[in-house]
Amino acid sequence: MRWEQELGLPVHRLDGTRRARVFAYKDELSSWLEQKLHEHDREPVPAPATSRRLRLRRARIIAIAAVLVLAAAALLNRAFVPMAPPPLPPGYVQPVLAVLSFENRSGNPALDYWRESLAELLVTDLSQSRYLRVVSTDQMLTALRRLGLADAPAYSSEDIARIALHTHAGHILRGSIVKAGSTIVITAGLNEPGSARTASPPSALKFVARSEYDVIRQVDKLARSIKKSLHLTRAQIVYDFANEAGQAVTSFPQALRLYVKGRLAQTANRWEDAISALEQAIAIDPRFAMAYRALSVAHHDLEHYPESRAALEKCLALPDRLPAGEARFIEGAQAFYDQDYAKAISLLQAFLADHPGHLNAMWCLAYAYGDTGDIDKAIDLQSVVTRERNTVLDARALAVYLQRKGRYQEAAEICLSFLQNVEDAWYVRQMLASCYAFLGEFDLAVAEAQKNFQARPTTASDLGEILVFKGDLGAAEAVAGPQMVLLERGRFSAHIDDHRRTLEKAQAVGNALKKARAEYWLADALEKAGRYAEAWAAFSEFQRLAGPVGSGNETVIATGCDFPYFPSQRKRDLVVRARLEVKMGQTAAAQRTAAELKSVVEAGIVDRDVRFTEYVLGLIDLARGIPLAAVDHLKRACSLLNFEDYFAYDNEQAIFYDALARAQFESGDRAAAHTTYEKITQLTTGRRIDGDIYARAFYHLGRIAGREGQEAAARGYTRRFLALWKDADPGLADVADATARLNDR
Repeated sequence: MRWEQELGLPVHRLDGTRRARVFAYKDELSSWLEQKLHEHDREPVPAPATSRRLRLRRARIIAIAAVLVLAAAALLNRAFVPMAPPPLPPGYVQPVLAVLSFENRSGNPALDYWRESLAELLVTDLSQSRYLRVVSTDQMLTALRRLGLADAPAYSSEDIARIALHTHAGHILRGSIVKAGSTIVITAGLNEPGSARTASPPSALKFVARSEYDVIRQVDKLARSIKKSLHLTRAQIVYDFANEAGQAVTSFPQALRLYVKGRLAQTANRWEDAISALEQAIAIDPRFAMAYRALSVAHHDLEHYPESRAALEKCLALPDRLPAGEARFIEGAQAFYDQDYAKAISLLQAFLADHPGHLNAMWCLAYAYGDTGDIDKAIDLQSVVTRERNTVLDARALAVYLQRKGRYQEAAEICLSFLQNVEDAWYVRQMLASCYAFLGEFDLAVAEAQKNFQARPTTASDLGEILVFKGDLGAAEAVAGPQMVLLERGRFSAHIDDHRRTLEKAQAVGNALKKARAEYWLADALEKAGRYAEAWAAFSEFQRLAGPVGSGNETVIATGCDFPYFPSQRKRDLVVRARLEVKMGQTAAAQRTAAELKSVVEAGIVDRDVRFTEYVLGLIDLARGIPLAAVDHLKRACSLLNFEDYFAYDNEQAIFYDALARAQFESGDRAAAHTTYEKITQLTTGRRIDGDIYARAFYHLGRIAGREGQEAAARGYTRRFLALWKDADPGLADVADATARLNDR
């Protein structure tokens, strides 16, 4: 109190009373110290007789001031400010704030980059608060694009009202910058669209920066003033710990300009441009943690996995240069991408406890729940994210979770609502077409896929796929090429040749990652053709390039593949290995593989992955001539399958049901086998890479109907099979048998 009275030490009290706890702001202490150091700079020149005495007096004042400010800062930090923030009040609703790009009223183009840069700094600064929810930069750019305001130099009152409606923001921050001599003047204020009350006039907050570096420092003052204008309590403001803008982002204006340039390139999917700008920003500020994070994302989306990992590690090595709490979110998100779901869920839940309403964290946590099989939790979280943010990816994610629960009509309604009320996005229309296909509304599905194809010819394969599901193979081939229907038509040799060409192209360009993928799918094509030894060789080459240590892929340097070998890939690879071993008559080896698969599954937290072990054990029992035991295993495997969804590329539905139907038939339960084969004929995405299994289901249904004495049904199924395989490879036993049975009837 004495320092406050005698030296003007800038302290504040939580509730305004003299007995209340006190706190101080770093920038105010710095300004106070600077004033004390220079308050005698303009004193008259002293007479020679007294100059020494005055110099000593000035030195004493400076020393006392320096000691006092250090002591005050230490005492205030350690004694007066408790470390634990007050809990959120029951039922507390976070104010939602949207920050607009600042207006450049100076007419100086050199200041244009501050329009987005100031907004980025403020969003990052205020997003650290547990008492506010700030509309992210990405969400704001999406809203502006949808409203036709992406390039607007300023915003009218109507614009602000529309922005608030699209972002669900109750408060809009708008501001401007202007050059006044050597200083930059920042003005800002809050609007509450749709409310009779205005939190503060749009020009109520004013700050003067002495340089571009000082602009970044002034952001912290502006952020604190905004919190006051949003009626946060004194306690909430002082305990709302946050890293300063210069620390959470960067204190270098040119690095900030390049970072914002890179982020804008990312949102436009110009990844190479983003990488270039972000690397330049890091060259200026080598400790720019958020730039490393953005760089990691850009490399990941280009499948530059080692570069992505290296950038992320540099980011996490600089926790003091991240927004408060952000390291935990980044670690949680990375654990999710690494498929360490237990760690990811724990970290993201803890982060959301301190940052409720953080939409990116909720999206990531929903995805983790979805991957671990807790679809209901995923739907609950993603429903909130979609309601508040509703990007294209949000609508698709929610639709997929609903599809996995078989709630196809709800998923279709989500897509329709987005297309009608938000924007006409082909990515969402693609999802809508799949919803109609799952509902059996194939004409509607084709209509939506055709709209996309007309606007984007690159979506030909999407339209072709819907036509395949509808049963119009000729139209599918005309649109998407013969590769689309080779397996449905029993043309295994052409299917293999197609994959060999893909492999040759990958080898020609020296892309090891593409070569590994090509080897994997070549192995699948060879297996379908019954050429198991060749399939094993191709699969072994895939493992050498991209598999686990011990399969030949001992180091990334040795193969040059850089393929991220995740637990999900390992489980599926073990399934392929065991299936090939069974088909080659190596039952003992398959049992060892099954034991390894079981240990890998049990090491994770994805309960439904037990389906892999049950499937393999069922195949082994079938090979050992124990069909009843096989049925038990395969029933359990099939019971753990999700409903079909658009992203069902995992080669499970058709092959699982096919194995179960075969076991049921061999056990003598022809009625159950008939039901399971019928289910295969009704699959859509569940047979997208298993057209041969789909076609053969009709062959098997014909056999079963014939044994049951259902001659008309047997002929119908057999004719349908032969119609599909009328141009199949010569010498296929199924075709010969079906033809003979049909002729006998």
